[in-house]
Amino acid sequence: MGRFRFLFRGLIAFALLAPISMIATAPVSAATAAATTTCSNGVDNTPGLGLICEVTIVNTVTGSGGSAKVTIHECHGAAGAPTAACSTKTTTLTTPVTSVNQCNNSIGGGGGTLRCSVTVTTNFYGGIGPGATAATVNQCVGSGGGITTGCDPIPANTTGAAITQCNGSANGGTLVQLTCTATGAMSSALVVTVTQCNGSANGGGALVICSTSLANRAVTGTPPPTGTVGQSSPSNNSTPLLPLLVLLASCGFGIALVTARRRSAFI
Repeated sequence: MGRFRFLFRGLIAFALLAPISMIATAPVSAATAAATTTCSNGVDNTPGLGLICEVTIVNTVTGSGGSAKVTIHECHGAAGAPTAACSTKTTTLTTPVTSVNQCNNSIGGGGGTLRCSVTVTTNFYGGIGPGATAATVNQCVGSGGGITTGCDPIPANTTGAAITQCNGSANGGTLVQLTCTATGAMSSALVVTVTQCNGSANGGGALVICSTSLANRAVTGTPPPTGTVGQSSPSNNSTPLLPLLVLLASCGFGIALVTARRRSAFI
């Protein structure tokens, strides 16, 4: 009888602990919304993986300071258009975003796919002039094994540029696609820099699609309230784990109960 009680307790423990271990190993977000916003740097460096980071920022600049609304859509999974682990998070900051750093030194394995984008719109209130000029660009330098026809503008090698992207990436041979675009204007009133997709997807057979768009506008009217830092409830598009965990726990408990009853019947 002692053996059966031990077996019963062991099966119950497994039923409870297995779902917990699954939760512990589930993918987590590699993004941070802040004055320097980041997403997925130095991640997913085994073969056959894909990564998506899409960052959308609306900056507000006033005579007394500013704020920002940051939305980050992030996906990890198999190469292509990964959907195994996706999340979308919107955060309100009490200061404008001045730098975005994402998708660098990532997707280092063969056959990887990298799809990253940054869109920044900065609205200036209270008669502040953006002082906007064409954004400087440094991109596709030492990339694609020399195949850079999908880069626009090209050549683009300005030192200290507002947009630095796709440098030292998509090497390793058998290039599938390298498309990197940079558009818009930079502002002297609020300097915003973007650094993305550098040193990434160098395992061969890579697909890299990265883009940056910067816009600056002089706006009349009342700016949105600045308030304290707040974050909306993130949406998660990955396969829901809770029903699976409940099922596993129920099955484990059921097996333990049936086994114990059968054993008791023979005693």
